[in-house]
Amino acid sequence: MKKFILLLILIQFQTIVSGQLNCELLKDDSDCYKACQLYNQESRHRQGSFASQKHLSDAIELCPTLSSAYYEKSVAFLKRGKFIQWKKLMDKAVELNPEQHLSDRAWAQYAFLHNYEETIKDLNRLSEIKGTEFIGVGQNGDYDLRMVLALSYKLTSQKKKAIEIIETAMADKDYYVGLYDNLHLGILYLENNQLEKAVESFENQIKENELAEVYYYLGKTYLALKNKTEATLNLNKALELYKSNRKMFSRYYQFTDQIYEQDILDLQKKI
Repeated sequence: MKKFILLLILIQFQTIVSGQLNCELLKDDSDCYKACQLYNQESRHRQGSFASQKHLSDAIELCPTLSSAYYEKSVAFLKRGKFIQWKKLMDKAVELNPEQHLSDRAWAQYAFLHNYEETIKDLNRLSEIKGTEFIGVGQNGDYDLRMVLALSYKLTSQKKKAIEIIETAMADKDYYVGLYDNLHLGILYLENNQLEKAVESFENQIKENELAEVYYYLGKTYLALKNKTEATLNLNKALELYKSNRKMFSRYYQFTDQIYEQDILDLQKKI
């Protein structure tokens, strides 16, 4: 957990730093230099506001190769659910700088559009470009992109491939276990009828980050093991945590494997 917190701090620091471009690198091109300065001024305005979008549009007009301007302009459309406008701008950013923006497009395809086939294509392409095991972190900071790739395989009915990716990633001594990694792995084991491994993963999840989902799926696993006593205890704990808002939540999208109160109540009826 401590390692993950340190990773989040690093991500947030990098986000702050990377939000501003080094315009001195573009000083030989006067138009792109001015565009870069406009891009940096955009952060003074509320994201998606008229002033913000105008700064970005002006930057693009001055320097049509400034990939960051297309990307930043696309974000407001993504958050408003205007996916056609988002994709047109995001695709241009990727075309201009795939190494920088493939992860951005992949994350949005995964989290917002549920287009898992395209997520897989983007992340595999990024892996080829970078040539390293670690290819980045999802935009919300919750996931190593290898976990996003694994979940995308799971959601395209390739669960054994998903398990293989997660197990390989976790075997890397430098891998930072995310807030929900053991939860997702445990669910994959449960769905693959590897029940003892599922219990172990859920117990590891509880040590890292206790939330309603882990107790719900642990209860489900014990029910499959025909241990109704443990199933009942874990489902009661799941309901308690759910009502205390100790659960997966995002303002913008639904998490993979996220549950709702009715899921817990329905499972309790089966005991």
